[in-house]
Amino acid sequence: MLSLEEREERRHQLGASEIHKLMNFDTQECQNLWELKVGLRDYKELDNDAILAGNILEEDCLRYYEKTNNVALVFNGRIEHKEIRDFVVSLDARIKDTSIPIENKVINEKTWEKWKSNKAFNALYENLKLNIPKAYYYQVQAQIAVLDVEYGVLNVNTLTDEEQEDPLSVTITELHNKQVRIDRCDKVITEIEMRAKYMLHCMEYKIRPSELDYVEKNLF
Repeated sequence: MLSLEEREERRHQLGASEIHKLMNFDTQECQNLWELKVGLRDYKELDNDAILAGNILEEDCLRYYEKTNNVALVFNGRIEHKEIRDFVVSLDARIKDTSIPIENKVINEKTWEKWKSNKAFNALYENLKLNIPKAYYYQVQAQIAVLDVEYGVLNVNTLTDEEQEDPLSVTITELHNKQVRIDRCDKVITEIEMRAKYMLHCMEYKIRPSELDYVEKNLF
């Protein structure tokens, strides 16, 4: 849970987990985000079983990643884009030697099954094609952009219904842990950076963002 000071600081910044909302400035979720950033909307703390389980198990999941990959992780860093002021990613962890970002997710086993795809996909896990949520995909691509690396890892940990109800009793094993590599996509990163710049401009000058205005500003 963020402190009041952290909320106020982040109100003036864009984070990796917010980037997917910028892919169409006309959507309600983007408009709500802008209103939050300029003080027209109050911050609401999200709270559900998945978030609770994720908070409880995050360190265990990341320690498991350390152990199975024989690497040292740096936890909970906040890093600003080298060229875009106030575009800041909050990391669950990064590999100390390479700065590869590790984004940890705890999800239900049924959700993991829904990610499997025989058609469109945006990530691979072993021989499986996955269509992971766009929110997660853009989040990791944003982290890749800020850290200027070639890939990131979505460290997915799947729980049964019973485990999700009692996460304190869970010991992370290979049955839970799926380490999904997401390769850098320069086309996506270019769009992320352009849209982040526009949104930060709209936040600073309290201009309501729109897709038409964004397109017109980036025609040349």
